[in-house]
Amino acid sequence: MDKKTLKKTRLLIVDDSSNNRAAINYWLSDENYEILHAIDGPSAIKLTQAFVPDIILLDYNLPGIDGIEVCQRIRGIKSLPFIPIIMMSSHAPEAYIMALEQGADEFIIMPILPNELKSRLRAMLRLKDAICKCSYIAQENKKLQDLDKIKSNFISKVSHELRTPLQAILGYTDILSEGFQGELNYSQKLMVKQISEAGDKLLDLISQILDFENIEKEKNSASINSEIFTIEGMFNYISNTVNPLAIKKKVNLNFILEDTNIQMKSNREYVQRIILNLLSNSIKFSNENSKVIISARDLNNEGIELKIQDEGIGISKSNIAYIFDKFWQDDDSITRSYGGVGIGLTVAKKLTILLGGYITVESKPNKGSTFIVVLPKEFKESASVIFEEKLEHAV
Repeated sequence: MDKKTLKKTRLLIVDDSSNNRAAINYWLSDENYEILHAIDGPSAIKLTQAFVPDIILLDYNLPGIDGIEVCQRIRGIKSLPFIPIIMMSSHAPEAYIMALEQGADEFIIMPILPNELKSRLRAMLRLKDAICKCSYIAQENKKLQDLDKIKSNFISKVSHELRTPLQAILGYTDILSEGFQGELNYSQKLMVKQISEAGDKLLDLISQILDFENIEKEKNSASINSEIFTIEGMFNYISNTVNPLAIKKKVNLNFILEDTNIQMKSNREYVQRIILNLLSNSIKFSNENSKVIISARDLNNEGIELKIQDEGIGISKSNIAYIFDKFWQDDDSITRSYGGVGIGLTVAKKLTILLGGYITVESKPNKGSTFIVVLPKEFKESASVIFEEKLEHAV
């Protein structure tokens, strides 16, 4: 591209010496600069506000207010973007140190060679470009965070609004199926059963979304209640909860305690939800007549290990890094074979971290997946994550 077609870089030279300004203007005549001139501090500040230069060459010794004060005043104008300021002076090193401390980005000891001046200007423009890019990214991230909050609030409110009428619908299906409004024939019973099953699935999805939003808002380990419980008792509860789902899918569940009388002091409800979410996920993606193994073992000082192994469809290596992202699914098409909105694993990971543990996964397509959760035997309010080094390497 021809240099003349490029957008010119606006340079403000602030120097009371016409000879210095003329020399710099001559040296940069073959560069792509639009040059402005100011002979003192007040005019420099006015020009900066009016034309917003890309870079400023500022003389340290100016009549009236000196270069240091000009620099401070320009830095104090909040409406201005970042403008690199190169201060010039023959007084050094005292002037050099003071200039950098008061907001200058570079200092040139006069006299200076033309090639050195050009190089210093290019270096400062690279700095400006990098800072502007970082600022843009920060602004975009802030916008994304604001949008995420709006979306989360919307989802939470809509979920609450959906839950109440849906519970009423399910209540009426129970009344109909029990025959309180008269006996139903076979076809009617079948339709009521289908309505009830579909409603239960929808209610479960709504509950997952609300759980996720509540966890997002909570994030405070001080509010977590803990109690002593056994893994065996928890396994019995989980078995009773998920067995109907496993039977319907024709998946065999096998609960294994590798050590006897394993106890924890943590939030029982959260631990159960972690395992239930992982186990439901394994059952959902398992093939008929396959098995899912749920095991627990005591790692002594390292905590309690809970493992869920399945023989399902597995996860490709390229997708493992994303499976805990909210609303992410391996098959995101409308016609996908498996239901859900993709937050069960997200909830499991967030709860695991909230309880001071970590979660890992190993998987191969068509070979199955293994999820491992390690939790401390005793939940500590003072530490939200106790396995920091392991967590860095976990998914």
